[in-house]
Amino acid sequence: MSDYLIWIWLGIFVFAFILEVCTQDYVSIWFGLGALVCVCISFVTPWWLQLIIFVLVSAITLIATRPLVKKILQREERKTNSDDYIGKKVKTISDVTKFDGGEVKLNGIVFTAILTEDSDETIKNDTIVEVVAIKGNRLVIKSLENKEEN
Repeated sequence: MSDYLIWIWLGIFVFAFILEVCTQDYVSIWFGLGALVCVCISFVTPWWLQLIIFVLVSAITLIATRPLVKKILQREERKTNSDDYIGKKVKTISDVTKFDGGEVKLNGIVFTAILTEDSDETIKNDTIVEVVAIKGNRLVIKSLENKEEN
């Protein structure tokens, strides 16, 4: 059995490496490091000691480095210029209903507008409204009159 352990550890290392490449979420790199250490020591240690070393090396590297790696590689949310539209006050240039939508003008550009999902009202032409979200290429708007009542 000890003759085959090097191949087992090598197989675990390759599997962990392939899994890491496929997920790119740093879930198996530590187990690959543990298996790589066991490949190196498999010629001089018994199988039970190799198993203990694999568990220890994998656990220690996981506990010691995962928080640091996640902090370094934390992806920052990128904002776009369309995110600046949220919270802006705009003027409707056509009636906006729950089922038909309408149009608003923002910075000289005409956008299709829809109401928030919980709104049943009809917003008339030339009404000032607030942009609360962007859904696709449509602005989700809310009447300012309801906001003032609350």
